[in-house]
Amino acid sequence: MLSRIWQTFVVASMFLVPMVCAKITIYMCGDSTMQDWNEGYYPKRGIGQEFQYFWNSDNVVVVNKGAGGTAAMTYYNKNWSAVKSSLKSGDFVIIQFGINDRNYSNEEEFVTATTAMANEALAAGATPIIINPVRRSDYRCSMSTDRYKACEPSMLPDSIYESYHGYPIRAREIATSLNVPLIDMDTLSRNYLLSVGQYYALHYVNMVLDEGEYSTYVDGNNDNLHLQQNGATVFGRITTEQMRVHTNEKVRNLAKNLAPMYQVDVKVSPAGSAEATTVSSYYPAGMPVTLKTTPKEGKTFVGWFDGKGNRCANSVTTAKSEYICTFTMGAASTQYTAVYGGGKAQLYSGNGAARISFPIGVPKEIEGVTPTGTVNVEDVDKINKDMKIWFDASEPDGYDVGWTESSNAGFSFGPGYWNFDNKVNSFASYEMEFPSAGYVTMGIIYANGGKTSRTLNIYLDHDYLVDCPPTGDWSIYDTAFVNLDLVKGKGELKFISTTSDGGPNIDAFGFSVDHICRANDDNCEVAMGLRGERLQLPSGGPAHVSVYDMTGRLVAQKHVKNATDISLSSMVKSTGLYRVLVRQGSASFSGTWAKVK
Repeated sequence: MLSRIWQTFVVASMFLVPMVCAKITIYMCGDSTMQDWNEGYYPKRGIGQEFQYFWNSDNVVVVNKGAGGTAAMTYYNKNWSAVKSSLKSGDFVIIQFGINDRNYSNEEEFVTATTAMANEALAAGATPIIINPVRRSDYRCSMSTDRYKACEPSMLPDSIYESYHGYPIRAREIATSLNVPLIDMDTLSRNYLLSVGQYYALHYVNMVLDEGEYSTYVDGNNDNLHLQQNGATVFGRITTEQMRVHTNEKVRNLAKNLAPMYQVDVKVSPAGSAEATTVSSYYPAGMPVTLKTTPKEGKTFVGWFDGKGNRCANSVTTAKSEYICTFTMGAASTQYTAVYGGGKAQLYSGNGAARISFPIGVPKEIEGVTPTGTVNVEDVDKINKDMKIWFDASEPDGYDVGWTESSNAGFSFGPGYWNFDNKVNSFASYEMEFPSAGYVTMGIIYANGGKTSRTLNIYLDHDYLVDCPPTGDWSIYDTAFVNLDLVKGKGELKFISTTSDGGPNIDAFGFSVDHICRANDDNCEVAMGLRGERLQLPSGGPAHVSVYDMTGRLVAQKHVKNATDISLSSMVKSTGLYRVLVRQGSASFSGTWAKVK
């Protein structure tokens, strides 16, 4: 009898244990605003990067499959299969695209790919949640119901430009047609950005950083699209708030697995000393938290202090500004004070209990934030064609199939150019050393003697697509430009063909910032500077100077005894844009663009 009972128990446990132990997996599918960013980009973060902290890890696993640079269709073709093959019944898939689709795709492909991902998730027994993209902080002043313009300095922005046009609408339509959950982050992010105002959004949510604020961004940064840690946390938190009250029962049940949340009240002492300060909010235990304050003119900042009166000891060493306080959230509500001259730390008097109520939307006004006037910020999509430094592309550090060739004339860097194999995904990679993270322009000098464009996928922690139209002949060169995020430190820069004809022939690639090197290269290229029409190098000595026009044709060359100061106008008489190459010794050389008037 006992034996039969034991056998029955063992058989039952074989089915019961997997049911008890099985965890829900939330897959995060999206672009660079979703993806994981490595520490060389800190404080840049994707919404999915620390989303795991919001959940009870005993019941829920978050897998961030965000891939920067992808549109819905490129993600479906390249990344989706790995998610699809891992899905099990009861899982959830967050699908958020639309930012890159306007450049790399179209609305028809967006609808096709997003619909396919949602349907295939449903077929696997998972629940897709469609989220339209977070708006970029592009503040405008409305002139009428259908016309917008940039604000005058005296005007207060009252609208956020609809940068992604029809894609948020298409996302809503897809969710309705498939009867799947939608979280309308387009509307929610617009309301949030209007609530906090332009200065706070740019400097506390987006990647607008002051020079020296972080050691990863030595020269600062000017990006109103990508998110700082605080911004990624904010929009992740808003997502969970919507899940708690969602009309879809499965989503509401999922929200029951959210971890306890603890309040961090933020004070300024004396009140009114700061131009802006991180707003009070709540966080789950274990989540990294960043607090920041901006002093008003004439105010002296003393420091950040916690609820016990202790000065904040930064947990993140790359945060260099005295106005920043970073710490890991504990399992108790607390308080922090930004103390200015004449003020003092305010001690926390609460009981540390977790929050029990949460917002269901975004209020029109957020306590502690005063919207301010306009702030100038560069458009991250703007191309800067002023290349500061060039690198020979003919000898990559890694490749699958390809050749260093010199049979076609017109190349001007190194012993030749790189010729890709005629197939999709043929690649050449270059190990680089970047002095600072930042959003910059890269130029690619190429020849395409074919009849159609050859698109390259440039990969540096995520994808960037650049089109290389025909140049008319394999000996005629042109330059293609693309914006990309540099990482501080070492990074692998990979050029990948996307057509069966392979890529164009690549002579060189360059950047709109200098002091970049090929990793482990003792003969690192020396950056050149321009002053008017004179070229200046940091070191003297004999040099050979070559000047090329936009097609790669050599128009002038000269040997000089001292390279510290070279007159370009003495070498080139015609007005135009030229590429200048200086070789010193047998191995090192530099190139840049120079406009001769």
